[in-house]
Amino acid sequence: EAQLKVRLDPAALYTEAEFAQSPVGRLVQEHAQLPAAEQSPVLRDVVWTPALRRACLLAARCLEHGEPVLLVGETGCGKTTVCQILAALLRRPLRVLNCHEHTETADFLGGQRPVRHEAADADADADAAAAAAAAAPKLFEWHDGPLVQAMRNGELLLLDEISLADDSVLERLNSVLEPERTLLLAERGGADVPEIVAHEHFALLATMNPGGDFGKKELSPALRNRFTEIWVPTASDRPNLEIIVPARLPRALAPTV
Repeated sequence: EAQLKVRLDPAALYTEAEFAQSPVGRLVQEHAQLPAAEQSPVLRDVVWTPALRRACLLAARCLEHGEPVLLVGETGCGKTTVCQILAALLRRPLRVLNCHEHTETADFLGGQRPVRHEAADADADADAAAAAAAAAPKLFEWHDGPLVQAMRNGELLLLDEISLADDSVLERLNSVLEPERTLLLAERGGADVPEIVAHEHFALLATMNPGGDFGKKELSPALRNRFTEIWVPTASDRPNLEIIVPARLPRALAPTV
């Protein structure tokens, strides 16, 4: 406002009329016309408050342009719900990884796991069993983690409470958050180290509480600058409560609010 000499009214940007004309609003209307059995439980119980409309519009615009999203807000303000709504509207699978102080790189990327060989049939030929054992001598094989699977399959990946994970673990995500969206999977080992390029429908979303909360910390500047950060306000103020309470009460009690 100071530099461009304009006056912005955030409330006018996220009205019901503006929301209905947006791509997200049209998807919501199409979903509401589906039979009840085909509707997502997440969308069926949603109360569209101004704060929720704003968060969904901004997050959807980020996904449209392939930008990773970081939703910041207090506990219970609807950050995870926004991600679930977008996944339901876009009809894409949503993988959720809950981060904590003991989260390791393998939780994102995957790791080597023991190979489980099925027991041979007692009546099978001994030579055939020996040939099968010789053909598969390895004891461990690589299993992709949720990040690698989401990048390959074009899914949405939600890193819940991302700030709780250690910075040394999160720095492994830097290349995925760049515009090229690539990942060099050096942990897999072998002669050929694969470089994974994300599917065009892949999207990375993350949530965190403000750094001032008890036991919470801020993300490193190098990681945080790679996200498009969206502040999600709480729904505890009176305008939002006047929308939520009548919608959740039985019809007989709604006029008393």
